[in-house]
Amino acid sequence: MFPLGGPGTHLLADRLLATGIDGAGITRTLMDTHPFGWLPMLSRVLGSARLEPRAAGGAGLVYAFVRSDDSDGLRSEEVESVIDVVRTTAEADVAAVFKQSRTDAGSWTVSLRSRDSGVGTGDAVDVARVATGLGGGGHRYAAGYTTHGTPENVVDDLLAELALGRES
Repeated sequence: MFPLGGPGTHLLADRLLATGIDGAGITRTLMDTHPFGWLPMLSRVLGSARLEPRAAGGAGLVYAFVRSDDSDGLRSEEVESVIDVVRTTAEADVAAVFKQSRTDAGSWTVSLRSRDSGVGTGDAVDVARVATGLGGGGHRYAAGYTTHGTPENVVDDLLAELALGRES
């Protein structure tokens, strides 16, 4: 179940399912199906994951890199799905995945996700503010930007922007 879905979402889903569509099949195709090449890519990427528990005012940051050679032969959907795995880390409320350009080794597209520290706390780091500060945009819980530099530089830039503080 999508964690941000509310009653209206479920009512709409109920209406769609009532038409006779194969809800389970659609979900499997969209959310639970990847080519075999996704598994070794995911293994390499998760092996690069790092945790910065003091980042974002103590909310914590977990991040990983998808290098261009990691994603050879995979569709962009497979690469984009990595953030959904990384963001589940219990020790961090902010997640980032840095995806290297296939044409410019120094260019990175960054996906950011944030979550509240507990159900209903409303204290999530505003990753839209963070992304905007780095030239991108998005929403409070999901945002992104494009940057250029070495892996060390792009992480340092993100950590510096996160250090500017949380916005309610």
